[in-house]
Amino acid sequence: MNQTAPKIEEQDNTPPLSLPPIINPITQAFLDQEQQTVFDLVDAFGSPMNLIFPQVIDQNIKAFKEVYKKNNLAGQIYFTSKPNKSLSIMRQVSMNDVNIDVSSEGALKTVLGCGFNPSRIECTGPKNLEYLSLAVQQGVTINADNLTELKQAVDIRRSLGLKEKLRVFVRLSGFNSPRVKFTSQDGTFGIHVKDAPQIFEFLKAHQDDLDFQGFAYYWSSASEEQRIVALENALELTFAAIEHGLNPKGLNIGGGFHIQYAADRNQWLRYIDTVKESLLEFDEQLTWNNNGLGFRNEGGLIKGAANYVDHFMPRTGADDFDQVMNLPLPSFDGMSAAQIISDSLLELYIEPGRSLLDQLGVTVGRVNFSKPSVNGETLVALDMNRSNMHSTHQKLLTDPVVLYKDKARCRPCPEGVYYVGNLCVSYDIITYNKTFPTLLPEPGDLVVFANTAPYIMDFIESNTLHQNTGQKVTITQEDDRFRWFTDEKYKPVIQKYLKGETA
Repeated sequence: MNQTAPKIEEQDNTPPLSLPPIINPITQAFLDQEQQTVFDLVDAFGSPMNLIFPQVIDQNIKAFKEVYKKNNLAGQIYFTSKPNKSLSIMRQVSMNDVNIDVSSEGALKTVLGCGFNPSRIECTGPKNLEYLSLAVQQGVTINADNLTELKQAVDIRRSLGLKEKLRVFVRLSGFNSPRVKFTSQDGTFGIHVKDAPQIFEFLKAHQDDLDFQGFAYYWSSASEEQRIVALENALELTFAAIEHGLNPKGLNIGGGFHIQYAADRNQWLRYIDTVKESLLEFDEQLTWNNNGLGFRNEGGLIKGAANYVDHFMPRTGADDFDQVMNLPLPSFDGMSAAQIISDSLLELYIEPGRSLLDQLGVTVGRVNFSKPSVNGETLVALDMNRSNMHSTHQKLLTDPVVLYKDKARCRPCPEGVYYVGNLCVSYDIITYNKTFPTLLPEPGDLVVFANTAPYIMDFIESNTLHQNTGQKVTITQEDDRFRWFTDEKYKPVIQKYLKGETA
């Protein structure tokens, strides 16, 4: 997918820390051409506000499908609904030839209402009886986290007298290899590979109840070695299942495919180097309270580890998926997973969430005021808080785009700013890294954070201290003009019908 960096105004001096984001052309065009509309929408729906560009997902899905075609793979893509709650995104996904996975009873009810037939739905995650029983009743595919879930699913099926078998994946964990050292960090998902004999025994004993789709796992590590081991372990157990008389349809390798946040690799590398150098020089802090984004100065040496995701990976999205599928597997004489799966007439299932949501949304916050901090840093307070743009496992470090109501009233801002929130707590920091807008944002100006749809804009959002949660507004581009809808009202099936489009 072609993407461009936002237009950056000419500056007399290069800021000491600059990291422009990559922004999809549709989003960039809207921000360039419809700035007054953005201000009007914030006036109407409040701050924070999330702008959703659902049409972008069609391009992302197409890129993944091309990898299937290139590698002669059969199977299905499951869009992961967990990273974002937008209804317009789920409805747009329903118009594509892909399935969807959910991770709660509420999410299952939601996607049924967004146009997904039960045959297109997979239930993942830990399941209570309410969630599991609805999944069984609807006949959706169950990705079992543990043997108790499988037993309960069988019991519920029998109690209901259902004729159809339950489609099930069995989620694996605990991958191991003598070649690769895994960390000792524990995990909560899946059944350990060492318990495979119990899995085989249960599946064989309940072949009249269960339609075994195959093993599943999720491995987001950037380490090629660990990705290879996960593939090898899962394939070995798949073939062992066949030897035990079972009939797995394929293999579900989950997601974890990377996305790109920064527009330029060299800028990203310079950015991290500059942050580290600032810890040694003491003359200017570039991170809040000199937190170093996980790094620290110990006696003139940089220690610690990054507490952010890499913003410029060598391969992202569908390219990352293609790379994973073509890694040589030593346990299979160097053959790739794509070759093995294709030659064995197995199907491949994937569950991309983050990478399909790449570039689908931005978060907009309105400026309340600016002021100096206790230590003299310039703080720009936004009418939003850290829960409105936060993730449990990553920090967004790219420069936000500032939309100014009137640049004439703004002064230059060579000292840089930190963006803070509206909570009555001292830790409501939205950006832990200093950014350097050309001009100091004034009250009423808008600050736009790019690429927040995957896991950032609403993943852990709450109405803490009774503050607002972000309203979602859907933006579409049709015939060289933009239209907007509330997230609840965007229904692409109806829009297609009203335009007179037929197959």
